[in-house]
Amino acid sequence: MTAAALAAVLVLTGCGNGGDPPERPVVTQYLEDLSAAIEGLNAARARLAEDANAIGAAAAALDDVDDVAIDGNRDAARNRRPAADRAMPKASAAARRLNRDVVTYRRSVTALDEARDPSLTAAQDQAIRDVVAEARKEVAQLKSYATVIASVWPRYERYDENQKLWLLRSSGGWYRDTKEAAGGYAVLNDRAVLARDRRSLSSADEKRLAAARGAGDAIAAARGALAALLG
Repeated sequence: MTAAALAAVLVLTGCGNGGDPPERPVVTQYLEDLSAAIEGLNAARARLAEDANAIGAAAAALDDVDDVAIDGNRDAARNRRPAADRAMPKASAAARRLNRDVVTYRRSVTALDEARDPSLTAAQDQAIRDVVAEARKEVAQLKSYATVIASVWPRYERYDENQKLWLLRSSGGWYRDTKEAAGGYAVLNDRAVLARDRRSLSSADEKRLAAARGAGDAIAAARGALAALLG
């Protein structure tokens, strides 16, 4: 639910009395609380999406280099490394704050639940309940995702460093030919562990996205229900 969507909901327009000027808009306390809760939820979800996008982009960039480095293709690997160099600092920062961002989201879901008010219609109240229920499922999945990231990301950082080391060695004549370069790269990176980490990351990301879709659908439905507050 966007802040703009709720902005239209927050202000109850006053009615004019005959020729008198319109009354000043009135904002009730429960709508202020609901607005703040929704804005907090939006901000927390957006930050987590940024975290996951940064991590996914860096993993994909490293894999892109790996696709050619494993064959000993130094020039192709060098051409692909700048994307990984740009992506890794953002991803590592996201990985470090991920658990904290999940906690912030969990708290924002609780705040939304607590912002429900008897002044809401049954449909409006149920819409918010639905958002809370789906968002809690999303939080649970994000916790699992964060656990996977905490496990695999240190190895992705080593993977990043190993790629840079391999390129340095390749450029310095460490390997006599492409075949030897490919062998040297394979030695630096445990292929079985890398394959396992890729599967873990992919599976966790798919489950995270499925939960996010559920929460997103509930939020879209709540947007329509809350718009009725305009009367």
